Amino acid sequence: MADRGPRLRPEWTVAAVFLASGAALLVYILSGVSLRWTFLALGLAAAVVATVVIRRLPAERRAKVLRRMAVGAVAGFAATLAYDAVRIALVEFAGLRLRPFEAWRLFGLALAETDQDATWVFLLGVAFHLCNGIAFGVAYTVAFGRRGIWPAIVWALVLETFMVSVYPGWLGLKALDEFLSVSITGHLVYGVVLGWLAKHLLGSSRWGEHDRDSGADEPARSPDQAR
Repeated sequence: MADRGPRLRPEWTVAAVFLASGAALLVYILSGVSLRWTFLALGLAAAVVATVVIRRLPAERRAKVLRRMAVGAVAGFAATLAYDAVRIALVEFAGLRLRPFEAWRLFGLALAETDQDATWVFLLGVAFHLCNGIAFGVAYTVAFGRRGIWPAIVWALVLETFMVSVYPGWLGLKALDEFLSVSITGHLVYGVVLGWLAKHLLGSSRWGEHDRDSGADEPARSPDQAR
């Protein structure tokens, strides 16, 4: 029991730094501090912390964390696409008045620090949205690995809680019921795709985690068991 803390801490630290983009967005929405500079500052700090922590890990454990980061990026990207696809489907086929991608335009405007709408500004917002979705996927996968769909759904609903806490006021939403139905459904799909992909990719021959995970997502084992 005595060595459990040190065994868990590096993976959780690496997972936490991938929340930097989301933290920057919260700071911007709640305080009005520049999203561009907050994102750059937190992103740089996160990169430094992750690099230091990962480099100090033993080789085998470092390889495992890097492998989970790669899997998390793939799973997070796919989950983000699924999240967006289901929101588009709900709006289009249910005849909702909600504009589900208005936040992307606002992301772009905030990052570009301009009030002029343009294609490149919108694409900048899309890139930030994808960055968030991928980073959240990496954070989940590094911390929880092959836990599966249900923990990923819980993770997605935690993200949803933060989103519904700040987005309605920020976006000036009037159709709150529509927003909640679209947002909750999207996050449920995000969690399902993320959890399933992370589990199956980490269990594949390519990624090499055939045995039970021994990192941050399971209780620590004794040194003899670890060998």
